[in-house]
This record gives sequence, structure tokens and C-alpha cells, in this order.
Amino acid sequence: MVIDLEAATRRELTLTEWIIIINVIVFIIEMFAYVPMILWLSLIPAFVFQGIQLWRLITHMFLHADFLHIFFNMYALYVFGKDVESTFGRNYFLILYFGSGLAGALFFSFMAVYFYKTPLVFSLGASAAVFGVMAAYAFLFPNRRLMIWFGFVVIRTRAKYFALGYAILELLRAIFLGPYGGVAYAAHVGGFIFGVLITFYLKRKLWARPTYVYSPVVYY
Repeated sequence: MVIDLEAATRRELTLTEWIIIINVIVFIIEMFAYVPMILWLSLIPAFVFQGIQLWRLITHMFLHADFLHIFFNMYALYVFGKDVESTFGRNYFLILYFGSGLAGALFFSFMAVYFYKTPLVFSLGASAAVFGVMAAYAFLFPNRRLMIWFGFVVIRTRAKYFALGYAILELLRAIFLGPYGGVAYAAHVGGFIFGVLITFYLKRKLWARPTYVYSPVVYY
């Protein structure tokens, strides 16, 4: 019997890992061309409602403001994304990820134009898409135990409580803080809601089950 050890150790990258790799590559490019990339690729709510430069609805998901911004987004995507992808399959996971990002962008744009009165604010980041994935994870694995680090404090809780608590916190921030503080809280809410809705719709159709289980540690 002949065994190709190299072939045996090769593993196809998951879609979650590809998204992380692309985000990291874009961030590295962004370090050398930050201003033009922000000017041409970030989300601007006024443009959304004018129907111009609509590529920004997608491109803003791959931009990040700084190292911590991309680190926490990609870490959360890595923690929650693989189990969700293994359950949904690649096609539905793409719909979940980009649908959540789009929903977050549209909801934030609506709030920025009609409530915050800041139609020309720049928005960037994968947070809305990641919140959609997190919502799906909590819906699919509600009793999965998580360890959450708040600085030096460790809290152990179940996925459903973490996701619900975080969603309520972001909703309150979206209502009372708006776009101030440099965070698009409304986008998080929009992404989370889309993640819940599509998971509720798809869960009855899914036959696949996770092929691997992770022991996630979530930092905040």
C-alpha cells in the first residue's frame, strides 16, 4: 500500500478562512493607501439613497480602520464561522455573510440619513457580516458554552445568552449613541437581524450537520 503523505495532509481552505485571508490582504494594501481606499471604497449613506457608487455596499466590508478593528472582526469570524459554514454549506454561508453585511449597510444608511442626519459619514468594516454569522451560530448552537474575556474577567455563558445580550447592547447603542463614538452600531443590528431571519428560514431545509466542533474563546 502506498500513501502520499503530502496529499494526506493537504486540506482545502474553508470559505471562512478565505474571507479572513482576503480581509487581511486588503488591510495590508490599505496600510499603504488608506486615504484613497477610504474615499472610494467605504460606505456613504447618502450615495446609497442616491443610487450611485453602489459598489461601496460590498467593498466597505473588506476595509478596516485599524489593527484592533480587523483583529476582533476576523477572530470572531474564525470562532463562529466554521461551524456555521459546515452546517449551511458554502453557498448558503455566502448568502448569510454578504446578506448580513448588506442588511447592516442598508439599515445603517437608513438610520444615518433619516434619524442621525449624518448622510455623508464614512462607514467601513465587516462587523455587520460577522454579527450575522454570530446570530446564526447562536440560533444553530444555542446551548454551546462560550468563554468570554472582558479584559481580565472571564465569563462563561451559553451562545444564545451571549448573542442576545450583545444584540440588545448594540441596539441600545444604536438608539442612544447613533454614529458617534466611531462605531456603526445600527449596522451591527441590521446584520444580526438578517442572520436570525435567514437562519430561521434555512434551518428547516438543512440536512448537513457540523463535521467538526470547536471550543471557542471570545474576546471583547
